[in-house]
Amino acid sequence: MHIAIIDNDKCHFKKCRQECQYYCPPVRNGTMTVEFGEDGYPVIHEDICLGCGICAHRCPYQAIKIIGLPERQVGKEVHRYGENGFALYGIPSMEVKGVIGILGQNGTGKTTILNILTGNLIPNFARENTSKDEVVKKYKGTYLGKYLEDIYSGKSKISLKPQYVDLIPKYYSGTVQQLLSQYGEGVIEILEKLGMAGIENQDIKVLSGGELQSVAIAAALLKEADVYFFDEPSSYLDISQRLRVASIIRELAQRKKVIIVEHDLAILDFITDNIYLTYGESRAYGIVSNAYSTRQAINTYLEGFIKQENVKFRDYQIKFVKKPPEIDQSIAPLISWEEMHKGFEKFSLKVNPGALRHGQVVGVIGPNGTGKSTFVKMMAGEMKPDDYEFNMSLKTSYKPQSPPSEFNETVLEFLEREIGDRAGENDFKNEIMRPLNLETIGENLVSELSGGDLQKVHIAKTLGKPADLYVLDEPSAYLDSDQRMIVARMLKRFTENNKKTALVVDHDIYFIDLIATSLMVFNGERGKWGETYGPMNMKDGMNLFLKNINLTFRRDENTLRPRINKPDSRMDLEQKKAGEYYYY
Repeated sequence: MHIAIIDNDKCHFKKCRQECQYYCPPVRNGTMTVEFGEDGYPVIHEDICLGCGICAHRCPYQAIKIIGLPERQVGKEVHRYGENGFALYGIPSMEVKGVIGILGQNGTGKTTILNILTGNLIPNFARENTSKDEVVKKYKGTYLGKYLEDIYSGKSKISLKPQYVDLIPKYYSGTVQQLLSQYGEGVIEILEKLGMAGIENQDIKVLSGGELQSVAIAAALLKEADVYFFDEPSSYLDISQRLRVASIIRELAQRKKVIIVEHDLAILDFITDNIYLTYGESRAYGIVSNAYSTRQAINTYLEGFIKQENVKFRDYQIKFVKKPPEIDQSIAPLISWEEMHKGFEKFSLKVNPGALRHGQVVGVIGPNGTGKSTFVKMMAGEMKPDDYEFNMSLKTSYKPQSPPSEFNETVLEFLEREIGDRAGENDFKNEIMRPLNLETIGENLVSELSGGDLQKVHIAKTLGKPADLYVLDEPSAYLDSDQRMIVARMLKRFTENNKKTALVVDHDIYFIDLIATSLMVFNGERGKWGETYGPMNMKDGMNLFLKNINLTFRRDENTLRPRINKPDSRMDLEQKKAGEYYYY
């Protein structure tokens, strides 16, 4: 069996020559397998499509996919977004205990699953429409059937923490207190629990990404509900804040049912008890696996092969190494600096002496509000220290924490304007465009991109500019776990091949572990003061950083991936005694 998928976001029927219809063999023989609707978009009739894939190969915008499905999925459609639209196969059965995680590549159905489980979307089983009664009847006698029946009847109440928290200021105005008071009582208490005491009187529109995330989590927790959903609760939060949120959610799960979608694998490992994997073809179809224990599910995800179901969903494994890389002190510094300071009305940053070397990828880690973004802006020439002059002959290229999206031009037009002829060079396409899968969205408007696609476009723009130093502030935000690993490998290969230096701020420990050759560590008090240490080797940097937040990681015996130790566990106490917080 095969399905035909047409991505209308990539289809530009006004610009093409209707190659999908012109080259279709059945159409040439008089059978109208491909037709154009009243809206101008093509429609492929799957019941008479040969599945040859010629239309997909001929489409100049790569908007068509002809995909062969595993026979086991035939007839198991849970939802399909119209003819030639995305199809979801399977749904979490929900009967497992504890915190339930959903892990998978973007575009394989996680949002659709959440919409179905929250009752916002009625699954149609690939038919034109269905009723709630039909859905309940379909799953009658199962835990999922009773669950959906209670959701539809209003017997069970839902609370959802949405994914894109940076949209909150567009829909709400006023103070944090005014917003959160709409959802329940105890606003001050929940903000204190989240480590955000003191922001209740701040205007929503001036909050940082981390503060907006905390407000969204607080709103979800304040609601009286039976089932709580958290869609990517760690974005913009530092590791300490992520662990705080994880502990609160685990405590909530002792009383309520909790489902979480998360791409930070260290946090997902710490917070969940069971995980459903989603896999398939991004924006085409998604398949939901059985539930597996957290350790088994994450190791399976890294391996790319579900042994129990005999399914291979990735042609490579994601691997970690236990031994940290060493800094080659013989390599000449690209730039060095003496002690310098930067002061604001309520915040001060002290930068200790340091140097960046050619070919290094320097990870920048530390709590939010301690000056990381301020430091990288100074390194990128976006901001000047109060008492020090950099060598401004250094060429830099900078990606900010929240890249702008207000560009009414296509991705290719945007890149051509920003980096000129470089956008069309084969080296740029092979090194950056293809790993980031940007060629398939080249004709899409930048202003209409998803958060993940927008992030990748700005990463490409940053790396496409000729520079000595590349500065990227939180490049993993809104990327799924697969995309984070791809960006890490691509960026590391880019710096090695071109002998360039990169400065990367991020809170995902797995991402930093894969990408960095050395570390800069920030310490301080959020919003009041910060101080830098390094760059230093990975081992010393991780030990310093994790000691500051009183956290240790052990290594998974099969994959060597870092796993957070439970506080005061045997491994936690043993590693602290040995002074080995990470590479143990």
